[in-house]
Amino acid sequence: MIGEPPATAGALIEGFTALAHRAHAADLKILGATIGPFAGAAYPGISTPAGLAARREVNDWIRTTDAFDAVFDVARAVENPAAPDYIHPALDGGDGMHLNDRGAQAMADSVDLETLAL
Repeated sequence: MIGEPPATAGALIEGFTALAHRAHAADLKILGATIGPFAGAAYPGISTPAGLAARREVNDWIRTTDAFDAVFDVARAVENPAAPDYIHPALDGGDGMHLNDRGAQAMADSVDLETLAL
């Protein structure tokens, strides 16, 4: 919400964990995806040191947790290898936060379709 402080890594992890537990309690599978890069975003207040650090911490947790039945690493699929907090220049839609068509394809390619049949 506008005017609200950004969510902390701890709050995001707590929320994702709660959602995963609720899904599993309902005998549902839950799939997770990492948070894509947004350094250099053209929108004020988005690309902050705290927000970027939270994204890295949450993504590290997503990649290693057993809370999800499967994880798609969208962030690695679209990041700039030389600067992982940024979208790869060839995949950036122009605002540092949204993907272009090639980026959308790279994101889609990070999804293992067989996993969706869980």
